Amino acid sequence: MIPSEIFLSTMRDCAGFSVSAFVDAHANDAVVSIRANASKFEYASASIEQSLLTASDGIFADENLAGSVAWCENAFYLKQRPSFTLDPLVHTGAYYVQEASSMFIHYGLSTILAEQRNLKALDLCAAPGGKTTLLASLPHFRLVLANEIIQSRVQALYENVVKWGASHVFVSNNDPEDFNNLEGFFDVALIDAPCSGSGLFRKDSDTSRMWNPDLVDFCSARQKRILTDGTKALAANGVLVYSTCSYSIEENERNLDFLMRDGEYESIQISIDRSWGVIETESPVHHAFGYRFYPDKLSGEGFFCAFLRKRTGGYFTHPEVSQKKGVDTHFDFLNKWINPAMEMTYSTYDKDVFVVDTINKEDVQLLQRILTIRKSGIRIGSLLRNDIIPDHELAMSTLYSSEIRTVELDKEQALKYLRKDDFSYDITELGWILLTYKGITMGWIKALSGRVNNYYPMKWRILMRK
Repeated sequence: MIPSEIFLSTMRDCAGFSVSAFVDAHANDAVVSIRANASKFEYASASIEQSLLTASDGIFADENLAGSVAWCENAFYLKQRPSFTLDPLVHTGAYYVQEASSMFIHYGLSTILAEQRNLKALDLCAAPGGKTTLLASLPHFRLVLANEIIQSRVQALYENVVKWGASHVFVSNNDPEDFNNLEGFFDVALIDAPCSGSGLFRKDSDTSRMWNPDLVDFCSARQKRILTDGTKALAANGVLVYSTCSYSIEENERNLDFLMRDGEYESIQISIDRSWGVIETESPVHHAFGYRFYPDKLSGEGFFCAFLRKRTGGYFTHPEVSQKKGVDTHFDFLNKWINPAMEMTYSTYDKDVFVVDTINKEDVQLLQRILTIRKSGIRIGSLLRNDIIPDHELAMSTLYSSEIRTVELDKEQALKYLRKDDFSYDITELGWILLTYKGITMGWIKALSGRVNNYYPMKWRILMRK
């Protein structure tokens, strides 16, 4: 949809903006891009790209691949947008459909953090989860907390995090103010702030119709509140990533000046390849560096991001607490479900059994006391005498034991499983079975005498037929 004259008039002072080229770009369709989940292809002998070509039944065929995203590894462009819903791989978490410009955060953090490891990251406004899964894929973080402020959006975030399968990602549903009790806890805070959405005009025509200057002012004020409350949990020398899918200076460069106003932050300049088409900009007062993405200059949609380092504040100190009730180490009967090579700590809540990476045990217990946690580690299953009913979270993770029986499905069978339709399985033994598609796990079934029970989550089943 062609942007309005009112909108275009507000853009004339934006760095790198060209009216005619910008308008022409909006006569074209939005670019389609995906980011592969390397952990799902960990044991593949081929490259990620070759694995996708082999596994995708045409979606990533040579004739539909349009190259790699320059600033993010394992990310690719597609020439045509397929029906992703009808690709079983997307339901396994093998890849995430994500806008390419926003993947620049991968490059920025990789450059800044370099060889640092065992860090903790907060994604404050995380739904639907694209940037959370990006953080989870970086080697720098041992813990990623994906928070969503709006309760109605938490379920989508939870689903995408579960499918990605990373055990070190947690989900919370809290207001930014709730993080005041975690001052100095995180090493990196990503705030992809709610915005007026002008960068999405090509993807969503409703966004263009709803845009107006009053909306920009409203969003700018809300962003300042989120930045004020949400950054208190960032440790001294920690990195703040601020981003929006808006072009407006009020929501971007002027918010950088807001952050820089009292010396609490210093701007971080990122070295970029000029051939990428990313526009470096500076805030009008404190000259903080930001990065603008225009659809006429690169393969991607409208986006803005900046990286700042916190100069003030302190570091979080864990309080002395007693052992949390429900934690137990006597779960030997679960060894048949979990890869014994993983250093995990078990805990129970009611009848559910969870595991977290042992290195994160104390942090998780702290977060559970302070925040409203919606996902904590990997839910292994529900206790049933001396065994469990395995949970879908375990099926989506990389923690499951290699001793678990698996059955490979073809595409037609996989779609029937995802719809919870009845179909015949090639099964000779009774009991729990982990289904796979192209070698990647899909979910559980239980083979009983005379029938097979489908344990794919009912609320996630696909309804599309063709």
